[in-house]
Amino acid sequence: MRRIVLVSRILLQYLGSTRSLPGRGAMASLADDAAVEPTTPGRYRAHLSEDWSVWGPNGGYLAAVALRAAGHAAGGMLPVSLSCQFLAPPRYGEVEVEVSRVHGTRRAAAFHAVLRQRGRTVLAAHVWTIAGGLVGPERRWMPPPDLPAPEELPTLVDLMRRDGLPVLPIWERCYEVRLSGWPAGGWTPQRDGVPTIRGWLRLHKPLPAGADPWLAAARLVFAVDVVQFPAIVQAFERTTFMAPSMDLYVGFQGAAGADAGEWLLVEGEAAAATGGMLGARARVWSDAGELLATGGQQMLYRMASPA
Repeated sequence: MRRIVLVSRILLQYLGSTRSLPGRGAMASLADDAAVEPTTPGRYRAHLSEDWSVWGPNGGYLAAVALRAAGHAAGGMLPVSLSCQFLAPPRYGEVEVEVSRVHGTRRAAAFHAVLRQRGRTVLAAHVWTIAGGLVGPERRWMPPPDLPAPEELPTLVDLMRRDGLPVLPIWERCYEVRLSGWPAGGWTPQRDGVPTIRGWLRLHKPLPAGADPWLAAARLVFAVDVVQFPAIVQAFERTTFMAPSMDLYVGFQGAAGADAGEWLLVEGEAAAATGGMLGARARVWSDAGELLATGGQQMLYRMASPA
């Protein structure tokens, strides 16, 4: 039981607080909450929603905002990769995004995006883009893991309630998770092999029909980010800690459109814990088994304060 309580507290600190958000009944929308509004050439305004709460706004959510701003600046180019550094924790509310073109040809272009709030830089990102319709080989060498269909698995919320553990607002309002391999009694340490988490993820409020490639890619950024810390937790039995993200890399593999399906198959793997850092990687497939994104990140190890 001590193991369950400790890991529960780790996940609560990572994925959000247990308090309710007053006056908020509707499901959160990534399309709306990560939207950006042009203000002047190369500058955009966004509003960070408290629904996407972790230790402050979720890192994948912040990166999604930066990506969408880059998408506005990129015109008809398509997203290839996002590499961002989390420099300071922002507050909920308005942020400014400045996007500049770093390099470009007719085939590919790179952009730099910076999120600022009250004069402080909170995130810096580089985004590579590519022109649509380019000719090249079509192969994918990473098949998805063999999992039951999402309809055959219980929701994480149901599992938490079954085991008497707190249910987080971000799970109820923003996204749904259905994990494979959850034993009775809650999260247990993975003693053999690479600590791994696999399952299905979908937004509670799906992307709108005909969502543009940049919004669809923003969903993948969130999925890649959110699955990595839980994989690392699998390796530990009693240590309580937090792990703020230092950076995040996401590579988009092929079409990332909204036609990829409502459900995403996600896999997170722990890579290493050393020198005060934690490393992990992630992969995301469509519900049809098409590889959509790969990624990784470094996190800063920080002991959690006693309950």
